[in-house]
This record gives sequence, structure tokens and C-alpha cells, in this order.
Amino acid sequence: MATWTNKQWGAVIGALVLFSMFLIGFEETLVVVLFGVIGYFVGKYLDGEIDPEDLRARAQGRRSGM
Repeated sequence: MATWTNKQWGAVIGALVLFSMFLIGFEETLVVVLFGVIGYFVGKYLDGEIDPEDLRARAQGRRSGM
């Protein structure tokens, strides 16, 4: 089974965003992309891939485990 590379996925996503800009307009496409990025990070948090305590420590300039 062939798998796609990140370059191929990037090209397809870029083409879809450009096509969306022509279809619905620039500002509307920005809103769609923004909510897609927010949804991505919410999904990562719900999957346990983002640790809020680690983010807080990094924001305050402390590093854990060092």
C-alpha cells in the first residue's frame, strides 16, 4: 500500500485552500483555516498529546526534567 509523503499532503491542502479562496473568498477561507487549526489543537489535547502543566512551565520559563 502506497502512503503519501508530507510534501504531497501539503500540496493537496494548499491547492484546496487556494480553490476555497476562489470559491468563497479570502476572509471566509481564513476563518475556515483558523477553525481547522484550533480544532487540530483541541483534538491533540483530547488525545493527551498536549500537557497543560508542561505548557505552563514553559511559559513561566521553567523547564521540567532538567
